[in-house]
Amino acid sequence: MSGKILAVEIATAGDASWFLKQPDRRLRIRNMVVGEFSDVDGQPPVGMAWRTIVLEAQPGARSRQAIALPIGMDVDAFDDDDLFDLFLRVAPPGARKMIAALRQVKLPGRPET
Repeated sequence: MSGKILAVEIATAGDASWFLKQPDRRLRIRNMVVGEFSDVDGQPPVGMAWRTIVLEAQPGARSRQAIALPIGMDVDAFDDDDLFDLFLRVAPPGARKMIAALRQVKLPGRPET
């Protein structure tokens, strides 16, 4: 198993567990798992740390976005609105359409609404 696949599996499992324990939340921010993103390598800019913003469009359908934030920033103080604003600032063009598409996906084992 490649390092990238393992990193993504670790990140995905951790995110799934977190959202199960936090059913009222749709976004979270956490430390980035090394190797999680193929387009993020190396050290963050000086004084910054790599973080991951995870958006859960519906249970089991999530999108992740890497972001470099100041090391001393209190990320636990961010609510979903703050995190959504940050997510959209760093997400690629078309992120809103991608989120809308994730919300429409019919996942196996999920009741239709």
